[in-house]
Amino acid sequence: MNKYVLDSLYNHKMICETLLKSGYTAAVTLFHQRASCLHEQPEDELPVLRCIYLTSLNKSLYNFILFAWDLSLAECCYENTAYSHHYRDETFFLEAGEKIILSYSHLICAAGPQTSYIEKACDYIKNNLDQELTLEIVAQNIYISNSYLSQHFKNITGQKFSEYVSNQRIILARNLLLTTELKIDEIAQKCGFLSSTYFSTVFKKRTQFTPSHFRKCFAGISQYQSIK
Repeated sequence: MNKYVLDSLYNHKMICETLLKSGYTAAVTLFHQRASCLHEQPEDELPVLRCIYLTSLNKSLYNFILFAWDLSLAECCYENTAYSHHYRDETFFLEAGEKIILSYSHLICAAGPQTSYIEKACDYIKNNLDQELTLEIVAQNIYISNSYLSQHFKNITGQKFSEYVSNQRIILARNLLLTTELKIDEIAQKCGFLSSTYFSTVFKKRTQFTPSHFRKCFAGISQYQSIK
């Protein structure tokens, strides 16, 4: 058996990611594409291969969701084991795969409060302020769709995504100016600004101080009013 077929049997990462980011329809389309490799296998081996495929797909979805969202859908995984025996022919096999994906899709859509996913987005932003941060990049790294993040971010945080990122960069810059002796260009880099000039422009617009003047005026002060 070639490596591609083996990988298709056991590696369902792409299907899992697609389900969380793009939804059921896209995940099922990918499932059909990847499962098509079984067409080339000997007829007498297909029942076993289909059983392996469905079993590993079910467990992969469970483990991926548990890891990505800290959400255990154990009952769903257990109930889906019955589908691993739907390998009599290709129609039954494909329908079983679709039902497995659909069962997880229904549960993750109603799994819990939207706030938990937005909290993950905020945590990712705060931990990666020195990197490029777009809505697409953050959504990809916390395994939710761009549309979901865009739709719910402002409702929960009270800020647009871009505004929140900008605020967090300024808050970090303010803290570094007061608690470290880093140079202005070093702080700009740590806060994700492309140049110290641009950093100074944005910082002054938000705080009414240049970075150097801010450090001079507030050095030694342990608390400074947070930027809203």
